[in-house]
Amino acid sequence: MSGLLRHFVPRNDGDSNTSQSQLNVNHFTHTTHLTHFTHLRKSSAFTLAEILVTLAVIGIVAVMTIPNLVQSYKKKEVEIKLVKFYSMMNNAIKMAEVDYGPQSTWTDYHIDNEQDKDGNVLYDKGNKIDTYVKKYFEPYLKITGSEEIRDVVEPNEPQKVYYLSAGSAFSYNLHENREIIFYPNNPKKCLQESGASGSCLFTFAFIPYSSRPYHLTSYKYNISNGMQPALYLWDGKDESLAYGCKETGFYCAEVIRRNGWKIPDDYPYKF
Repeated sequence: MSGLLRHFVPRNDGDSNTSQSQLNVNHFTHTTHLTHFTHLRKSSAFTLAEILVTLAVIGIVAVMTIPNLVQSYKKKEVEIKLVKFYSMMNNAIKMAEVDYGPQSTWTDYHIDNEQDKDGNVLYDKGNKIDTYVKKYFEPYLKITGSEEIRDVVEPNEPQKVYYLSAGSAFSYNLHENREIIFYPNNPKKCLQESGASGSCLFTFAFIPYSSRPYHLTSYKYNISNGMQPALYLWDGKDESLAYGCKETGFYCAEVIRRNGWKIPDDYPYKF
């Protein structure tokens, strides 16, 4: 018998009493260890109730934190896309100025409201808008396509939408081209929502040239100043910006710009 097996098999040296005693001791020791091990296994196991309570706590924490994380992500996404759009459009204007001269001389760009004989606004400027977008913007931007979309809130004011990379887009009302509306994400979905301004769309203005007294007063902060957040009829007071953003969403782009293109903590809309 090998030396290893001798550690497990009792020796029979003629002393049967001693051998039997040794067997009894070994059996007692083995039984005691097994009982102790079984007790440890039972005492260290989780009950079903404990597991369910733990899962419930995890679920409550997730419900409380995940919406905040999602909202934080969406805010950051809007911030990044806003500043990117602002920089991209103004860079395009600067490059167009190299080809066509200072923006203040772009007298052909402006398209204003026209009315029929009954005084109804004509929404038929899509072709003209497209002409000037192709001339002054498209050569310097990555426009992936365009289409006309009707606004569910203002069904009589269709939008000419131009799609950019990364899923964002911008549009013009089909009766004039002073204001440029930016959509960080899906414009079709946004235009089907009420209260979209300041949440899924933001209003900018680009008025390279105007000699009309009405524009010189109502858009005085936007004329010949590149593309900036629309400041139509702004009285120059900070509190008016905050109020206009909260009540209509119109000045929200300027509120965010003034905060370093960061959405303020007290911003009135969610994303």
